[in-house]
Amino acid sequence: MNLYPLPLFANIQLILGNASYVISAVLFGPWYALYTAALAVTGLFITWDSPHVYLIFTIEAVCIGLARRKDIYSLYSSIAFWIIIGMPLFYLYMMTYTSLPSSHLPFIVLKQGINGVFYAAVGSLLVILTPSFWLFQPKTKDKQRRTFNAQLTYAITLVITLALLLAALLFNNQFINRQQELLLQNINESSLHLGKLTQAYIDNHVLALNSAANWLSLYEAEVDQKQLALGQLHNQYPGFITMLIADEKGIIKSASPVSLFNSKSNPPSELNISDRDYFIEAFVNQNYFTSPVFLGRGFGNDPIVAISAPLYRPNNAYHPIGIIEGSLDLKRFKEIDKTNKLFREQFIVVVDQQKRIIFSSPELNVKPLTEFSYSQNNADSSSGLPTLNIHDKTNIAPEYLYASYELNNEWTLYVLNPFRPLVVLVEQMYIATFAILALSLIVTFLITRVISGRLTRPLERIANKFSTSNKNDNSDYSIDEESPKEVYSLYMRLKQSKSQLIGYQLALEEKVALRTLELEQANEQLKSLAEKDSLTGLYNRRYAEQQFPLVQESCQRSDEVIAVALLDLDRFKAINDTYGHLSGDLALKSVARLLEDDFKRDDDIIVRFGGEEFLVIMPLCNALKIESHLESFKQRLAEIVIENPANNVRFSVTTSIGAVIANGTYSCSLEDWIKQADLNLYQAKDTGRNKLVFTTLEDTLT
Repeated sequence: MNLYPLPLFANIQLILGNASYVISAVLFGPWYALYTAALAVTGLFITWDSPHVYLIFTIEAVCIGLARRKDIYSLYSSIAFWIIIGMPLFYLYMMTYTSLPSSHLPFIVLKQGINGVFYAAVGSLLVILTPSFWLFQPKTKDKQRRTFNAQLTYAITLVITLALLLAALLFNNQFINRQQELLLQNINESSLHLGKLTQAYIDNHVLALNSAANWLSLYEAEVDQKQLALGQLHNQYPGFITMLIADEKGIIKSASPVSLFNSKSNPPSELNISDRDYFIEAFVNQNYFTSPVFLGRGFGNDPIVAISAPLYRPNNAYHPIGIIEGSLDLKRFKEIDKTNKLFREQFIVVVDQQKRIIFSSPELNVKPLTEFSYSQNNADSSSGLPTLNIHDKTNIAPEYLYASYELNNEWTLYVLNPFRPLVVLVEQMYIATFAILALSLIVTFLITRVISGRLTRPLERIANKFSTSNKNDNSDYSIDEESPKEVYSLYMRLKQSKSQLIGYQLALEEKVALRTLELEQANEQLKSLAEKDSLTGLYNRRYAEQQFPLVQESCQRSDEVIAVALLDLDRFKAINDTYGHLSGDLALKSVARLLEDDFKRDDDIIVRFGGEEFLVIMPLCNALKIESHLESFKQRLAEIVIENPANNVRFSVTTSIGAVIANGTYSCSLEDWIKQADLNLYQAKDTGRNKLVFTTLEDTLT
C-alpha cells in the first residue's frame, strides 16, 4: 500500500500502509512494531526517495509500542508523538535537507501529523473490529484491567475521529478537484483567447503587407511614389516599427519612418539587407515570409520579427525586382498582456519556431531572444495539472500552471498562472479544516466521556450494591428512571437472587469449613506419604530435591559449606538371595536407625535415595571433622549384627561411601552434587567396597 500512496493534491498524499506497524505495536509491542515499520516504510522510501521515513516512522512505531506497554491507547499515544516528537523532527529535517520554501513547511508538517493520526486510527480500529486478530495471543497485555467507561470512551472517540478525518479529507479533496478544474478551464480559455488575439494581430499585418506588395507589383511607381505609399501604409498599420522597400541587390530604397532613412548614421549605401533571411526568403525563394525573432540593426537594435513579401514588375510576375518588409512591433503584446491582467493574474510568453522568446510579461524577468527553457520533471502528476518551472528548475514545488496555443506561423503562446495562490488556498483550507477538526475531537472526547459515564454508572451502582465489600453499607444504590432497560432488568434479577444466594452461601460455608478440616488432615497424611519412605521412615528423594534449594541458599548467604554423602550397601543382593527379603528389609531399617542416631542435627537431611542407597546432606558442617565422622559411621555399621527372628539368621552389612564437600556457591542443582558423590562412590566400590572416598570440590560451577 505504501508503494502507491493515495494522492490528494500536489505533494499531499494519504498513507494507509503505516497502519500495519500500529497493529503490530498494539498486539506485540515496540520491537515487532519496529521490524514491521522498517518493512512498511520501504515502500515510501521507494516512492518518495527520502530517507527521513526510516527515522520518523520507526521512532513512531517504537513510541506507540512502548506506550502500549504503559496501558496507553494507541490513538492517544500517536497524537502525543506527533505533537511532541514527530512534527518538530519532521520540520527540522525539511528545513535542513529539502529546498522547499519555508512558507510551505508549516502546512506540510501539519499535514504529516494529521496523516499519522489518521493511519493510527485506522490501525487501532482494525484491531478492534477484525475478528481474525482476536485469535492472536498478544505479547503485550494490559497490566491493569481497564474500566468500561475508559473502553467505551476510547472506542467512540476512535470511531468519531476516523469519521471526522475521513470526511474532512474527502471534502477537501472534492473542493481541491473542483478548484483545479476551474483553474484549468480558466487558463485554457485564456490561452485560446490570447492565442486568437495574437494570431489576428499577426494575420492582420501579414495581410496588410501582402496587399501592399500586390499593389506595388501592379503599378510602375517612382521611388518618391513608393516612399509616399509606404509612409501611408505605415500610418495605417502602426503595429510595424519600421517598413522598407529594397531592390534586387538588397539596398534599401524606401523606408518608414523616413527620418530613419535620412539619418546621417545610416547612409543608403550602407543599408544592405541581402544577407537577411527575410530578404532571401522573399526575393530568392519568392515566398511570403514571417521570420523568427532577431536583433535589429541599422534602424535600431530592438528584437524584431520581420514580415516580407516579393515585389514584381507589372508585366512579369516571375522575376522579383525587390522586397517589401515590415518589422513587427513586439511591444504591442504588452497591450494584450495588460488587458488580460485586468481580469486574471496571468503572464504570457510568446516564442518563435526556434523556441526563442519573442515577448514575455515583464514580471517573469526573462530576456527576449533567449531560449525559453523550463522544466516539468518537478510537476507532481497527482495534481492533474500541467505545471512548469522557469526560474528554479530543480525545485520540487511547481512555479506555474500553464496552457499553450500553437499559432499558424509555428509560434507558440504560453499562458502562465502562478501555482502558489492555489497552494495557499489549499493550505488555508486544510489548516482551517484541521483546526475545526481538532476542536471537534476535544469536544467529542469530553461529550463521549460524559455519555459513557452515564451509561456505565448504573452498572457501577449494581456492582457496589451486590459487592461483598459493601454488605454493611446502607447507602442507596437504586437505579433511576434514566437507566437503560437492560440494566434495570439486571438489577431486579440480582436483587431477587441475592437473598437466595446468601442462604446458599451460609450452607456452603458450613460445609466448606467441615470439608476444609477433613482436607487438612488428609493433606498432612498425604504429605507424610509423599515425603517419607514407608519402609525406613526416612525422607525420600523428592523431599531432598525440594529442600536442597533452601539449604543451598542459606549456606550461600552465610558462606558456609555443604557435605553430601551417597551410601550404597555392599552385596545387598546377596543378602536378599541368601537370607530372604525380610532380612534385607531388616538391614535397611537398621541402617536407617543408625543414620538417624549419627546424623541427628536439625539441619541434616537423611534420605533413602533408592533401593539400598542412602543420601545424607549435611549443611553448615565442620569441614575438618566430616570425613572422620563418615568413617566412624562406616565402622559402626560394620560392627552391628542383624538378627532375623523368623529364621534365627544373624548377619552384618557394610557400606561404601562417596562423599564430597564444597562451598554453598558450588551449584544450585542437587544433581551436580550427587553426580560428584556418585563418582566417589564408584571409586569406593571399585577399590574393594567398605570404603570411604571423600573429596573437596572447587567452586567452579554457577
